[in-house]
Amino acid sequence: MRLLLAVLLVATLPACTSILLGEASTSERGLSTEARSSAQVAADNALAASIRRNLGADATVNQYDIGISTVDSNVTLSGTVGSFAARDRAVQIASDTDGVRGVTNRIVVNTNL
Repeated sequence: MRLLLAVLLVATLPACTSILLGEASTSERGLSTEARSSAQVAADNALAASIRRNLGADATVNQYDIGISTVDSNVTLSGTVGSFAARDRAVQIASDTDGVRGVTNRIVVNTNL
């Protein structure tokens, strides 16, 4: 069930990127997300799914709900984690995933979690 939910989330994420990140319909580089080809969207979805699997396999970060947005192989991580180590580990996992060009870290640390 959890895997199915993750797959559905990843499949619908590109359409919701602007809403989730509070942007108008542009990526961080100012390019319209609608200008991406279906092949680019599919590649970004596959990359996000790969990162999601890698995060889920890591005991340091798998307990946190980390959002993943991918546009043209550039990844933005968001959410809240309980330690700086978890934040840094999530960024490292995303950075080490094959195909990632860059990672923007928008993860907030709340040590009271």
